[in-house]
Amino acid sequence: MARNPAFDALLQRMADIHDKKNEDYAQDGNPYSNFEEAAAAAGVTVDQVFAVLMGIKQARLKELMRSGKVPNNESTQDTKLDLAVYAALRAIYPVVYLIEH
Repeated sequence: MARNPAFDALLQRMADIHDKKNEDYAQDGNPYSNFEEAAAAAGVTVDQVFAVLMGIKQARLKELMRSGKVPNNESTQDTKLDLAVYAALRAIYPVVYLIEH
């Protein structure tokens, strides 16, 4: 089986980012609590919350790439990683979390 060490390292970095943000933003025992609360507040689904968050990240990247601006805060690589984490969370939320709870 072919291995891709760079991909494996990226997945580990995504997991580390998720874990750190989860400690800050999620209630114990529910890693999706902040997304669920946002969905309830807006009257939309959790999937729609993920779609909006991902859209914001994509719009940010598009603007930075279009303008050539150097970001003052979050690097474009950090934005890409956040986008990847949101995509992974979105992919597993209805499949894993709702079945377990």
